[in-house]
Formats: sequence, structure tokens, C-alpha cells
Amino acid sequence: MIELAMWANIQAEYSGWVILLSGILGLAIPFRNNEFALYAIVAAVFILVFEYPRSKRAKGSNVPRPHQEQLAPLIYSLGFLGRNYFIRFMLYLIMAVPLFFFMPTMLAGICLFCASVTYFAAALRGEQWSPVKLGWGVGMARQEANANQRAGGRVINAPDSAPPRRPPQQ
Repeated sequence: MIELAMWANIQAEYSGWVILLSGILGLAIPFRNNEFALYAIVAAVFILVFEYPRSKRAKGSNVPRPHQEQLAPLIYSLGFLGRNYFIRFMLYLIMAVPLFFFMPTMLAGICLFCASVTYFAAALRGEQWSPVKLGWGVGMARQEANANQRAGGRVINAPDSAPPRRPPQQ
């Protein structure tokens, strides 16, 4: 089964970059209503910070982004607001509306709208954000405690030597 949240995360992150570039373009070129370009830059920074930490996959391997463990506690500390994809759907849908009122940011608004629809589909399937690895704070201690409980309360170390092998047959 495809995890739509991973797709939505990538879409939202790339739409954040498109919003940032279109906001800079809107400020660089003399248009009317440049306040929309300033809004686009602020919204892009928010989206890029909010979407940088990847969620842990339900099954299979997961490759975290570099240094995401510094931002994951921020999302984790938001609780329900940070983990629920329906909240992200509503937030990005509302954030996309002002982008349609300024010509340089229209494409960015379409990108963010598509990301919000993908988050809505992920929310309907019951997916939610969970941290791959927390870098500091109470959440890290809780994650380590859960790992110790799964291991039966004891820490399992890696073996010191390789297993014995049969001698080669001639």
C-alpha cells in the first residue's frame, strides 16, 4: 500500500521552494501588490521548516533527511497539530488562497493546493506524522524508553565475533 504522506511531504517541500522563488521574483520585479510576494516568502519559510522532518514509514526502511533530528522535536511538541495530516490539509489550503491573487505566485499556489489535496487523501487513509528520530528533549527519552521496552527491558549488544563457518569442502 502506498503511503500518501511521503508524497505529500515531498510535494509540500518542493512547493515551498517554488513559493520562495516566486516570492523573490515578485519582490524583484516591480508589480502592484508586492505584499503578496512578501507573504509568499514568509509562507515559504514556514512550509520549508514545517515539512523538513520526514515522517517514519509504517513499514520498510526510512532515510531521514540530514539534520532533521533538530527540527523533529519542534513538530513533535506541537502534538495533535503537528501530527495530524487533516490539520496540514486545512492549513495549506488556507495558505494557498492568497497565492492566487498575485501573478508570479500562481504556479506556487497550484503546487501548494496539490500538496494539500494529497495530505487530505493521506488523512482519509488514517496516516499521521511520527518522528523517525528525535534529537533532544523529553521525546528522545520517551523514544529510548520505548526501544528498551521492546527489547525486554535490557539492552542487546551486537555480537563481538563472527559466527563459526564450516571448513571449505574439497
